[in-house]
Amino acid sequence: MRTGLRATTGIQHTGKDDVKGGGDDVITFDYNYFMADAIGNDHGITERDLLGMKDKASAALSRMERERKAGMLGFLEIPFDDDIVRRIAAFRESVAGKFTTVALIGIGGSALGPQAIKNALAHLYHNELSDERRGGACRLYFFDNVDPYEINALADIIDVTKTLFLVISKSGGTTETNANFAILFDMLKKKVGGDYVRHIVAITDPESGVLRKIADMEKFASFPVPPNVGGRFSVLTAVGLVASAFLGIDIAMLLKGARGVMDTYYGVELLRNAALLAAACHYLFDTEKDKRINVLMPYTRKLFLFADWYRQLWAESLGKSRDIDGKPAVRGLTPVPALGTIDQHSQLQLYLEGPNDKVITFLKLDSFDTDITIPEFYTGIPEMEYLSGTSLRELNRFEESATELALKDASRPNASLTLPRLDAESVGALIMFMEMQTAYAGYLYNINPYDQPAVEQGKKFTFGLLNRPGYESFREQFERGYTKTDKYVI
Repeated sequence: MRTGLRATTGIQHTGKDDVKGGGDDVITFDYNYFMADAIGNDHGITERDLLGMKDKASAALSRMERERKAGMLGFLEIPFDDDIVRRIAAFRESVAGKFTTVALIGIGGSALGPQAIKNALAHLYHNELSDERRGGACRLYFFDNVDPYEINALADIIDVTKTLFLVISKSGGTTETNANFAILFDMLKKKVGGDYVRHIVAITDPESGVLRKIADMEKFASFPVPPNVGGRFSVLTAVGLVASAFLGIDIAMLLKGARGVMDTYYGVELLRNAALLAAACHYLFDTEKDKRINVLMPYTRKLFLFADWYRQLWAESLGKSRDIDGKPAVRGLTPVPALGTIDQHSQLQLYLEGPNDKVITFLKLDSFDTDITIPEFYTGIPEMEYLSGTSLRELNRFEESATELALKDASRPNASLTLPRLDAESVGALIMFMEMQTAYAGYLYNINPYDQPAVEQGKKFTFGLLNRPGYESFREQFERGYTKTDKYVI
């Protein structure tokens, strides 16, 4: 696969280098409607603005290289780990025919990434297909919330005796995951007795943490989450690959696509680096144009859960109050998922005539591998007949283009990220592109894009309320701070 970027401004680029493993397809970043040439100087970026980012961009590249050499950026090494593909394939073969269902128990990065891959690469209604139609692939369900309605509903439809449970937590201390694991574990033991061990796979830190301790004690099958890979960057580790393999997805091609993006963009200067350029544009919109909302809008439901996954990736990585020097740095665009064409009828009115505070990226497919032609429809009634003979893909593309133009005419910045087709290689490339873009954005803001200190505070209060040993002071702190009166309740 080749990757590249395209614009019809004075700065024009199209990637030409073949990515390792090759092909003639291109993932394209089209930022025409980000530029002042198209949407005006008040809301658009000029070529001078981009050229003015060169020093910051060079510093970002240097920092990524330093941190990678220091062993801090495991997500950049994942695509080159062929051993994990072999290990997962061998495990799947060893349990072939024993399970019809996989239940993934995790939350946040442990579930959003696998959900996005399933949605993109499996049948949209995969779990409802017959065994024959699934062709040996397992059903896949997600236990990713502490909601009794949800867990009871899911428990009603799975046969635990034929289910493989993937318990995913890097630390092993994730409260929500452990709560769901406890409930399902109890159900499993009541059904299969001492045979429960073969139904459980732990995906966790290779050496430390309570889940690793339990996995070793119980002799559960297990796969590692590399210590230097954060949860929201972990989808191409065993976190996403094990579930994908049981869906019949080619996980080697996922990694190949990610390698292609690394081979093309890693260390490449700003104007030839689409991931860095996309990060720089968002940084400029935030710091120079008062744009505070980052909308990702795919035009197929197959890619919609990528907008959900990206929301966590972007929000947790960039929502920081201080930079790496300890100085106040409250910046960053709030990520919002949208879906075309549905959200043309729900959100677009606000995007076009509401506050001009949004940056919109359309996530597109160049080629659909399926289509339907609209049959003759009420011939003689112009309001209906005009659809006859049009395909749904054509209609989808026309609406996509019409929305871009309407936004451009309203001086609303929008760009497009286009995948050549929907397959494992393209999806792997998309994952790595978004991860690199997010990391680069963190460097441009001079923050740490890999921690989440604010989230940790909420976890500590929860541990205190649950009387977890060692967190007593947080319960006391909560009880002092959580003050509400009837005055403001009606």
